[in-house]
Amino acid sequence: MITNKGLQVSDGNCTPQTPATTPASPTHTPTAAEPSGTDLSIGAGSDGSSKADGTSYGSIRDGDLSTYWSPAGSTGYVSVKWGSATTVSGVNIREAAGSAGTMGSWRLLKADTGAVLKAGSGAGVISFSPTSLKKITFEITGASGTPEVAEFETYGS
Repeated sequence: MITNKGLQVSDGNCTPQTPATTPASPTHTPTAAEPSGTDLSIGAGSDGSSKADGTSYGSIRDGDLSTYWSPAGSTGYVSVKWGSATTVSGVNIREAAGSAGTMGSWRLLKADTGAVLKAGSGAGVISFSPTSLKKITFEITGASGTPEVAEFETYGS
């Protein structure tokens, strides 16, 4: 014998009900321009050229926008690396809140070969052809101060 524990059955004379609670809003909602899927940087390794006191290479891949990496000056580079080849087709560079707009010119490199995947200026989404690599480098070549990279998100195709 099957019983309905806590379930109610409709008699066909129902009206829609509004839920008593609404779900919590996410802390970040991607825009249409942002890559979707899993951030491949989470759980990867990282390194770089230099780091300002109190900053860490690991902060670029921890999913926490309140932690960040800064070069020792206004230029430098930071990399995300994996133990085996990973296909990446886009990145999202997020600046720390206090430094938004500081980022100037940059190059995105396939560190395995030194090939330039893209070049530009300012933080944000960078899309490129799917590329298999073990390490990807974000090189800051110009800035209006000391840039603060909160996240270096990587996405596959």
